[in-house]
Amino acid sequence: MAKDFREMLVESSRHEQFGRFFKELAIGIKVVLSFQASETHACEPAQTLDDIYAYTKWEVSLRQVDKPIDVPIIGAWDAFKEKDWAAPFDRPEFQRAMVGELIPTEHCQRVLEDVIEYAMSKDQMDSEDDIRIVDPEVNLKRAGGCGSGCGTKKPVAKKASQ
Repeated sequence: MAKDFREMLVESSRHEQFGRFFKELAIGIKVVLSFQASETHACEPAQTLDDIYAYTKWEVSLRQVDKPIDVPIIGAWDAFKEKDWAAPFDRPEFQRAMVGELIPTEHCQRVLEDVIEYAMSKDQMDSEDDIRIVDPEVNLKRAGGCGSGCGTKKPVAKKASQ
């Protein structure tokens, strides 16, 4: 079982009008997970509380670094869409993330564990210690190169002139 997701949350910003935002969790090289709760998010209670353990429901989003997460075959959502917690998630128009509103705390924990399991099964990370905490505004690029299927070729050595 993974560490409690609330222990990983780092406040990124807080504003009276725009609420509070937590940094995102980059899990493996593909999936970024976001847990949010404030008066501007779909959470319970719909307030900005200093005690994050007082929330019973959260606004959660899963996105992919390079493409919309729900693109068939290459999107990570294929691995999650049949999970018990997945039903309330939807991809809002003009967004690349799957967003769930009022997600119970126990389901949030399961989301985290399932995403960690996914990344480890794809050899994208060795343990939950590899989770990176990132600012939501940062444009993430895939880490670790292109792998074996990227199509790059070694330069051909020129023949010595005779």
